[in-house]
Amino acid sequence: MEKQKFIECLDELIDLSDKWAKDAEKREDWNSATYYEGQVKAYEQIKRIIQREIDQHLQV
Repeated sequence: MEKQKFIECLDELIDLSDKWAKDAEKREDWNSATYYEGQVKAYEQIKRIIQREIDQHLQV
């Protein structure tokens, strides 16, 4: 899978986890809300790492 497609997949995962976190907050299910917020942060971190790799290869 090319890196840009991987980033698009991560964006989809970020959006989905964010929706689940908001839903859990509405239900006052704080354990699930915290879990899904952690997923969002992890996916965002992975996305930054991949984006940095792409940027470095473009500079070479």
